[in-house]
Amino acid sequence: MLHENLFSGEISDIFRNLTQLYLLNMGKNQLSGRIPMSLATCQQLEKLLLAGTGLNESIPKQIFELPKLNILLLANNTLSGSLPNEFGHLRQLEIMDVSGNQLSGNIPDITERYSILQSLNIARNKITGSIPKSLENLAALESLDLSSNNLFGLIPKELREPSCFAVRALITQKKRNRRNNGTSSFVVKGLPSRLSYSEIQLATNRFAMNNLIGKGAFGSVYRAVFSTGEIGIHTTVAVKVLDLTQSKASKSFEAECEALRNIRHRNLVKVFTSCSSIDHKGAEFKALAMEFMSNGNLDKWLYPEDVECGLTLTLTQRMNIAIDVASALDYLHHDCDPPVVHCDLKPGNVLLDEDMTAHVGDFGLARFLSHDSLQNESSTIGLKGSIGYIAPEYGLGGKASTSVDAYGFGILLLELIIAKKPTDRMFQEGLSLNMFISEVHETKILDIVDPRLFKDKESLTQSSSTSYSTRGDSSSSSNNNNNIVFRSEECVAAIVRVGLSCAAHSSKDRFTMREALSKLHEIKRCSIGF
Repeated sequence: MLHENLFSGEISDIFRNLTQLYLLNMGKNQLSGRIPMSLATCQQLEKLLLAGTGLNESIPKQIFELPKLNILLLANNTLSGSLPNEFGHLRQLEIMDVSGNQLSGNIPDITERYSILQSLNIARNKITGSIPKSLENLAALESLDLSSNNLFGLIPKELREPSCFAVRALITQKKRNRRNNGTSSFVVKGLPSRLSYSEIQLATNRFAMNNLIGKGAFGSVYRAVFSTGEIGIHTTVAVKVLDLTQSKASKSFEAECEALRNIRHRNLVKVFTSCSSIDHKGAEFKALAMEFMSNGNLDKWLYPEDVECGLTLTLTQRMNIAIDVASALDYLHHDCDPPVVHCDLKPGNVLLDEDMTAHVGDFGLARFLSHDSLQNESSTIGLKGSIGYIAPEYGLGGKASTSVDAYGFGILLLELIIAKKPTDRMFQEGLSLNMFISEVHETKILDIVDPRLFKDKESLTQSSSTSYSTRGDSSSSSNNNNNIVFRSEECVAAIVRVGLSCAAHSSKDRFTMREALSKLHEIKRCSIGF
């Protein structure tokens, strides 16, 4: 890739021997001349990205005969002549952008009825004639921009009332008639407002394993880097790709889109846009583009694969994470209308940004509580959540309620302190995580906490002793160290009490999330300085 440099002159005709070349990106340079004819010999070429390079003359017809080409970006050059008739022989092409050139002539007929073309942009040229009716053959088309040309005549019937794509600046209805699949109103610099399969494939380097950052019951999450937009803008997002071979995956996608459509909170993962399309094999493809969280999920911090890697959370960090998660749930339960129940709260669904601020994600099982306490019909019926975090009454077929989330939060809070999963082998024969902790006396609570929680207590004591000894007051040093340990014990015990109150067996005995949040803030205020 040679894009976004200051290269000048013509592109050398050096491609005859590059038979395995699959990507050429020289966009946003200061080149001149024509597109090299020798590119036609690159039979493995999948992506040709030459936008904003200063190229001129006509587009070689052989480019459209490359058997594997799926992305062609030639926008913002000074290309002239007409679109070759071979343009109508689209086979593997998914994205084509030749906007902002000096192309003339008519739009060729589309002869490939089952083309997988998803995005076509011919705007800001000198194209004349009428819009060919054969554009109706593009069954996968999601975005069509023919604006700022010299087109005339009637708009084909299928384009006047688009059900699967938008026609910009040609018709008054720019949005899809079908329900907007959760595309958020967030605007992210460098990220397209609507993603296609090919854009996601390119941004994830064809879903490379080194970009895989997580797997769940209904799909996989990849790190994706988009380079669209202004020069120098590279946007990193997380893309959740649904595994549609799973019977409930589509319902999970719909529930997540619906849940995230109108909710906004600093401790909820933002979903920027979505993709509902087909892949290169013609199979259905669904994905969500979300905030990328550089510190991964809470599960990886509590249970690192490499115990020597140094991943650990201080008591202060755990307290802040608990407050962040409680704040998100309090918002969903008390400030949303109708209230939203997450239904799958667990460490794997708590994501941490670069500042270690926690964000609740994965709303694939979310429920809406209507005023008559019935579940919203769009919720994913039959799915209950993750084993160990499901409230007893909900697991036995009860209705979703805010107390279901309170139970899951209580388990998560206890897990934050002792770093034991509720599915750990030690919890069997009727013994649960919350039952085990409830039987431990508060004075012995430090015997069962995560041993990493106070691993720096000795160094903290040494630091305090040094500080006080410089002032010649060894007794003050001793008292200070005792205070540090005492206040830490009290803080842990208080957090555990909140966790047990949230995870009470009976839903009537549980804290609401507003009560839990208030208690946690109180504990934090009283524990400053430990």
